[in-house]
Amino acid sequence: MRLEFECKMPGPLIETTEVDMHFDYGEHFGVENRTGYETLLYDAMIGDASLFKRADMIEAGWTIIQPILDAWEADAGGDLHEYTAGSDGPTAGDEMLWHDRRRWRPI
Repeated sequence: MRLEFECKMPGPLIETTEVDMHFDYGEHFGVENRTGYETLLYDAMIGDASLFKRADMIEAGWTIIQPILDAWEADAGGDLHEYTAGSDGPTAGDEMLWHDRRRWRPI
């Protein structure tokens, strides 16, 4: 079985080419991989805004986030339930679901 997929070729143009599943970007195109910032800065310099949010979208996001930040700053957000990474989460989450007669499904 062979699997191929389309990959965007390096550069500012939207051009694709078929590549094999055992694909190494740098090896195939003979260039080093770019970092995300390198791509973002290049797009900003050439005026390509496709990777950027519009100002109204950013403002809308802040209208949701700012009240949360303000509540945390005022220590009015209630308890912050911490838990160990990789665990099933805080027991407060289970209790919250239990009040609605719900529960997590085991994975």
